[in-house]
This record gives sequence, C-alpha cells and structure tokens, in this order.
Amino acid sequence: MPNLFSNAQNVGPDTEVDLPGTRCCDDRRQDYLRAMFAASEKFVRYAVSIAFAGLTAFLAYRVQRADFVSFITAYGSFFGLYIWLVFWKKNLSGGETRWYTALGIGLRILVLFNIPNFSDDIYRFLWDGRLAVAGYHPFDHPPAYYIENQIFPPGITPELFSKLNSQQYFTVYPPLCQVVFALAAWFSPTGIRGGVVVIKLCLLACEIATIRQLAAGSSHRQGASAGKDALLYAMNPLLILEIVGNGHFEGVMIFFMVTGLRALDRGKTARAATWWALATAAKLLPLMFLPILFRRMGWRKTRLFAGIFAGALLLLFAPLWQVFPNIFASLDLYFRQFQFNASVYYLFRAIGFGLKGYDIGEGLGPFLGILTIVGVLLLAWKTHSRPRGKGLKLADTLLFALMLQLGFSATVHPWYATVPLALGILAGRRFPVWWSGLIALSYSHYAGGAFQENYGLIAVEYGVLVWFIRSEFGKCVSCLTG
Repeated sequence: MPNLFSNAQNVGPDTEVDLPGTRCCDDRRQDYLRAMFAASEKFVRYAVSIAFAGLTAFLAYRVQRADFVSFITAYGSFFGLYIWLVFWKKNLSGGETRWYTALGIGLRILVLFNIPNFSDDIYRFLWDGRLAVAGYHPFDHPPAYYIENQIFPPGITPELFSKLNSQQYFTVYPPLCQVVFALAAWFSPTGIRGGVVVIKLCLLACEIATIRQLAAGSSHRQGASAGKDALLYAMNPLLILEIVGNGHFEGVMIFFMVTGLRALDRGKTARAATWWALATAAKLLPLMFLPILFRRMGWRKTRLFAGIFAGALLLLFAPLWQVFPNIFASLDLYFRQFQFNASVYYLFRAIGFGLKGYDIGEGLGPFLGILTIVGVLLLAWKTHSRPRGKGLKLADTLLFALMLQLGFSATVHPWYATVPLALGILAGRRFPVWWSGLIALSYSHYAGGAFQENYGLIAVEYGVLVWFIRSEFGKCVSCLTG
C-alpha cells in the first residue's frame, strides 16, 4: 500500500508549504500590482505631458516680454518638470524616453504659429528677405535708408520698419540665413504670420534633425540611456521657446555643428568640413573653434579639412564679398555698444568706473574680445590630437572655449545659451542644462517695459552658474594645464 504521507516526511516547523491555490493567488496579486503600476505610470505620463503642453502654449501665446512675473513663474514650472524628468525620475524606460522625446517635437510644432513675443529679430529677418526678393542686396543699406529715401519694395513698409530693433545698422545675418529669409518672403510677400511660419518650419526641420543625430549618437547605450541625449535636448524649455518659438537661427548652426562633430568622430573629415562650413554660413561662431579642431585632427587631416572648408566657405559667402565692410561695421558697433546680461564685462566696467570715473565699456568690449582669442588659442595649444588619460573630449574643449567667450562678452542673450547646452549634452555635462534655466532671469531686463538690467538677478544667475561649473567642470581644469 503506498505511503500517503511520504511527501510530508521532511516537513519541519519552519518549512514553507505551498497550499492549494496559494501560488495562483500570488501570481494574480503580482499581475494586479503590475497592472496598477502600469496604469499609474501611464496616468503620470499623460498628466505631465498635458502640463508641458499647457505651459508651452501659455509661454508662447499668452505671456508678453514685459510681464516678467508671469513669465518666470511659467518658465520655472516648465524647467522644474524638465529637471524632474531628465535627472530625478526613477526607472525611466526606453518607451518613456521615446514618448517624451516625441513630445518635445510636438511642443515645437505647438509654437510654430505664434508671432515671437520675446524677441523682435524676426522682423529684421522678414525685412532682409523682402529686400532680396525685390532685387535689393540686404547688406547694401541699413533699413533707415529706405524710409528716408521713400523706397518701398513690396512688403517694405513704415509699419514693418517700426518693429525693427536696429534701424540704423547694416544686417549681420550670414548667407544661409538670408536664403531662408528670402524663401519666407517668396512664400509670403507681405504677410507677417505666413513669413514667420516659413522661417519656423526651417528651424523645426533642423531641430528634428538634431534630435535624430543625438539619438543616433547614443544608440550604443543600454536601456533608457540610449536616448538620454536626445531627451535632454528635445524637452529643454530654452531650446523649444528660443529656437522654434522665437525664431533664432542658433538651431540651424547647432544642427550642422552636431552633424560635423559626429562626422569627425567617425573619421569622415571631408564631410565634417562641409558641415562646419554650413554651420558658419548660419552663424559665424564656429570660426572661433577652428584652432581647436585643427589641433585635435593633426596635420594631415587638417589640410584636408581646411581645404574643403575654405572652398565651401568661398562659395557660400560669394554674394557677400563686396559688402563685408558693412558687415564689419555693424559687428564693431555690436561689440562696442550693446550690453545685456553680461558677467565679467559688467564686473570690469564697474571697476573701471570706480577707477576712472566714467564708463569704459566702449574700449572694454574689444579688449575682452582679444582676451577671448588668446584664451581659445591657449586651449588649442593644450589640445592633443590623441587625448591621453584624463584629457578632455573635443566637445568638452569646445564647451570650455565657448564659456570663455560668453563670460567675456558684453551681450549674452538667452538664446546664446542654446549652443553651450548642445555641446554640454554631447560632452555629458550638466551645468549648461542648469544655465538654461537660470538664464531666464535675464528677461527681468524687460519687466514692466523698463528695459533696465536687474543686477541682483544677474548676480544670482552667474553666481549659481559658477557654483555648478566649479562642482563639475572645474575637475577638468587640470586636463588643460597638465
């Protein structure tokens, strides 16, 4: 007769026994908890996405530049949600990363149809484009010339003239920008919104391309970190509002620079040179980085890069050679007379005023510009073609050079911080992300329509930024001096 108790012969007082149905109940409980967790995560995702969309719409369509309190409250809320998402949210899955990255593109589409309310540069873009379409060279005369001489090509009106911020200055926007301006004027010869949308569509295309480049560059990573660079870029409020929202062409330059740096990483020197020339044709800033690039590439690759870059630049800038004196005249005025949200410049100017008894700003700008050139050349000299040990990555060195230039600059508009942000993402640095929040304080300049710097808030902005730099980037100073 079989022993009915044979299966229980090793059961002691501390032995766990699976009673009938216990394992089934545990499985159901776990399934229920997983379903509840998934539902709560989905709810949080939708709620946060709606909050992002609402804040974006409010900032783009409702807040005016003079209403600083409303702006900083909404922007601070957006930035706080962004920091929670990219730095503090636990267990961010690959699916969530892709969701929020796509949301960042959606938010850019959301601001596509607003007339920029935090910058009036867009009106100069339309002015230049309409002149070009009408057969006038945009660099030949400042806008005041056309009003004074009663020259009114289609779309060039006293109303549009009244919206310009530099009526007495020659335009300074490079040829690639001018092509987009002319395209906008061709599609919308007299309408403001139509021209703005055309310009923004071009910027949107570049932003999407940059996000794709960043996603491809981090695709070798595992899990959610595979798309972290793209997420950091896609959801940043400064990038959303200043590039597509306010129509600034730093977004075009960033795309070409990021693509050029990726080409260099893959050893595609000729392609990198072409991309770098296109970046320069959007904004002149990439010229500053050439000594560092040449030093990093070594002599043989530098010859190839320099040859292709120079040839492409000659072709792209061919329509402007005869008007370079006008461009340089406006750039000289920019460095000598414009002041906004500066750091070292304001400090030196205050010291100079105390010592001399008058404003030394007109001579201080060129002097700090020379210091910037010397600093970049020193960085290039310390750069190795094959970085060893703890040497800085190329994006790190470019970021260091750009922060030096912005630190010495007399004018640091909020959209200027988009470029160090992009380089910081490539270099794996966090302090440019924090600066993209802090620099919103500079809009206090326009509070109540006063057009007056708030030096207390500027001190807060740069004081906190210096703390972040010292805690993160200061560790790499030895890489440059060793």
